[in-house]
Amino acid sequence: MRIAVTGATGFIGSYLIDYLLKETEHQVVAISRSAMSSDHPRLQCRQADLFSLLDCEKALADCDVGFYLVHSMSPSARLSQGHFKDFDFILADNFAKAAKKNNLQKLIYVSGLIPESDDLSDHLLSRLEVEKTLSSNDVPTVTLRCGIVVGAGGSSFQMVRNLVKRLPIIGLPSWTGSQTQAIYIRDLIKIMGTLIGYDLKHSQSFDLGSPEKVQYFDLLKIVSKELNKRNLYLHLPWIPRALSKLWVTLITGQSRSLVYPLVDSLVHPMVVESERQIPPNLRPDFHSIDVAIHNSIKNDTQPRPPMKKQTSERRAMSLVRSVQRLPYPENWTMKDVARYYNQWLPKFMWPYITAKATKDTVSFGSTLLKKPLLILELSSDRTFPGRQLFYITGGILDGQGPRGRLEFRLGPEKHFFIAAIHNFKPRLPWYIYRYTQALIHAFVMQAFGKRLKSLKGTLPPDSVK
Repeated sequence: MRIAVTGATGFIGSYLIDYLLKETEHQVVAISRSAMSSDHPRLQCRQADLFSLLDCEKALADCDVGFYLVHSMSPSARLSQGHFKDFDFILADNFAKAAKKNNLQKLIYVSGLIPESDDLSDHLLSRLEVEKTLSSNDVPTVTLRCGIVVGAGGSSFQMVRNLVKRLPIIGLPSWTGSQTQAIYIRDLIKIMGTLIGYDLKHSQSFDLGSPEKVQYFDLLKIVSKELNKRNLYLHLPWIPRALSKLWVTLITGQSRSLVYPLVDSLVHPMVVESERQIPPNLRPDFHSIDVAIHNSIKNDTQPRPPMKKQTSERRAMSLVRSVQRLPYPENWTMKDVARYYNQWLPKFMWPYITAKATKDTVSFGSTLLKKPLLILELSSDRTFPGRQLFYITGGILDGQGPRGRLEFRLGPEKHFFIAAIHNFKPRLPWYIYRYTQALIHAFVMQAFGKRLKSLKGTLPPDSVK
C-alpha cells in the first residue's frame, strides 16, 4: 500500500516513517511544508502547504491510507491573525476533502484524550472539531486519543524534562495533581502500524494510554530520578494558571503558542475511558511509565528518516495569514456571502473604499486614488457550493505573494464559516503594514461578523436591502 504521512519531519511522523520503512513493505509518501528529497526506494517526498486544498489533493494522489499528524499551534506565516482552532479546521478540512477526492481507504488521526466536561479548553475543543471534520467527508477515520506521548524529541515530554533540568525548586500548581495515562511513543507507533490493515467500515475513535494512572507531578519525579536530579517540590495550589503558563514558557524554552493551550488542557483528568479502549487485537503490551521515561532519556534518540531538505525554498514567514470564524446566515451559500461582502464593504468604509465587481473580478479602490488597492479574481475551477476562492492578482497594496488568495469556506454542520486570507505579501513596509492595513482588516472582519449576525433569518444578498 502507499501510505501518506503528514508532519513527516515532526515528532510522531519521524518515528512512524522509520517504523514503516524498517518493519513493513509499504510505500511511504512523506508530506511536509518544506521541500525534501530522499534516495530511499520506498520513500517519496512531496511538498505541500496544507492550507491549500490544491496542494493537499496533489500530495494525496495515488495514496491508500493517510496519517494526519499536524496541528497549527506554531505560526505558519510572519503574521498569523486568528485563533489556532480556525487554522486547525482549515488544515483538517483540506485534508479530508483531498482524501475523499483521491478515494483513500482510511485516515488515521492522532489526537488527545477528551475528558467528559462542559468546560473543555480551546485546545481540546479544537482537537474534537478536527476529529469531527476529518470524519465528515465520507472517508472512514480512526482517531487515536492519547495522553502525553513519552518519547525522545516530543515537545510535551521535552517540556517536562526541561522543567526538571532547569529548576532546582519546582512549584506545583493545582493542575499538576491531575491524573493522566501517558503512552510510550513506540507503543503508539506499533498501534498506528497495525491500523493500516484494520478493516474499518465507519469512523471510530479509541482512547490510548498505559494502564497506570499517574499525576503530572509524578511524571516530574520520575524524570528527576532518571536525570539524577534532586529537585525540591513545593505544592502551591494557589498559583494562578496564567502565572504558571508564563513560567513554564520561560523555563522550558517552548513557544507560548504551544505551552498555553497545553497547560489549559491539563486541568482536566486525561484518563482512558474503559468503554473507549482500543480492541485487544490492536493493543500492544504497553510499556510502564517508568520504562517509557527511562528509554526516552537513556536509550532512545528521535529517528531521522532518510530525507534531506532542499535549498532555495521560499520563506513562508514573509507572508500573511488572516483567518476569522464568522456567523453563518442560515440558507445562504458561500457565493451569497462573498457577494454580500463585496456590497457591504464599500458602504461600511465609504468614502475610503470603493468596489467594482464583474462576474469573476472584484476591484477594491479608493476615492482618494486612481489605481485599485487590490484586485481579486474568482477561481471558478477551485470554487464549489461550500467555498468561494478568489486569487489576489494585483493592486497597489499587493506585493505579489505566491498564490495570495481570499476564501469563504462553510464549516461542518453549517454552524459557521471561515473568511481567510492566505499567502498575502504586503507591498507596504512591514511595520507600517502591521499597524495599519493589518489592523484595519481585523476591524473590518469583526464588523462584518456583527453585520452577518444581525442578518440571521434574512434572505440571501439579492433580497437583502
